Amino acid sequence: MRAFVRTNGVFYRKFSHQQLDSYLAEFELDASQKLSSLSYGQKKKFLISFGLATNARILILDEPTNGLDIPSKSQFRKIMASALDEDKLLIVSTHQVRDLENLIDVVLILEKGQIIFNHDIAEISEKLRFEADVRSTAPDLVLYSEDAAGRRPGMIKNTSGVESRVDLELLFNGVVKNTASVEAHLQNQKNYAL
Repeated sequence: MRAFVRTNGVFYRKFSHQQLDSYLAEFELDASQKLSSLSYGQKKKFLISFGLATNARILILDEPTNGLDIPSKSQFRKIMASALDEDKLLIVSTHQVRDLENLIDVVLILEKGQIIFNHDIAEISEKLRFEADVRSTAPDLVLYSEDAAGRRPGMIKNTSGVESRVDLELLFNGVVKNTASVEAHLQNQKNYAL
């Protein structure tokens, strides 16, 4: 790891060895180990630590939690929360949305190279509700639902205006299957606010 840091850290003007050491300690990694001796998950933890320690204004992470076990995912969330600040933009591309849901500010969904959804998480939680079972919900409120073991989880119009927890998997499925209706509801709600 030290050789990698010596070789690559110099390319980042704001690289912090102190931050790197802190992240590695949180991930329980020994900086004296060779990268070639690490498991896939350990390499992933090192690369996350290195990336954050660069203090780059924009950092893109692609599937950062793949290969991490459950305790490591918890460590990852803690590290990410501590690394966030107003001067950095962290873009995370992932299919493992549950690993990151408490860290997300904006949800952007791409399909076939096109942006089909781009909304702030606060706006989503105010205008949409995610229910474990929508079978007793008025049909005109349901934007998306799916079958699941004896119930029907779904995404509905939030008519109360009270913020709700966002289920990112249901949101993704609903947007992909019913983009026009979801967007129309969000846009319609924006117009009411004006």
